[in-house]
Amino acid sequence: MASVLTLAPQTACASARGAESIEWPDVVATVHKQMRSLVGPTRDLEDLTQIALEQVSRSIDRFEGRARLSTFMYRVCVNVAHNHWRSWRRWLARVETWGDRSYDDPSALDPGASPSEDLLALERRRRLHAALETLSPVKRLTLTLVDLEELSVADAAEILECGEPTVRSRLAVARRELYERLCRDPLFSKKEER
Repeated sequence: MASVLTLAPQTACASARGAESIEWPDVVATVHKQMRSLVGPTRDLEDLTQIALEQVSRSIDRFEGRARLSTFMYRVCVNVAHNHWRSWRRWLARVETWGDRSYDDPSALDPGASPSEDLLALERRRRLHAALETLSPVKRLTLTLVDLEELSVADAAEILECGEPTVRSRLAVARRELYERLCRDPLFSKKEER
């Protein structure tokens, strides 16, 4: 694969400034970051990132430049994540799962924290991702894009290909469902501060 992706100009404005070049390592880093924000630190993260990168490289020539390139890549990542969750839920309906996911991410730990604080932070993150996984894929994507990735409602609507009111509605429902689940968890409830 080439180390530089070249986007052909599509509009008169883009023609004036010429083709835009994007370094492939930047695309890889962006897609990996976006996919991690959508699916979390799962064992499937690298495979899903690879699938998303393949789709970006195959469809980059259809990118019209009407939106930011990061929005285009987010849309690809959302489609890959959504397809993964649908197939995963179908598989779970037929097969009993064995084992647990690994949520250990040393880069996310506070270097000045004690081992017990690190352990508590890892467990809270694991439980948060488990609670996120109970949401429907559409609600989870909406919540992840707006609350965790801090994108605007307009950007999320463009990525999810729906209207802003729909995003706001899904977001409100997803927040409420996640809040209800986390309130039942002792690590997130106020009773934990004993």
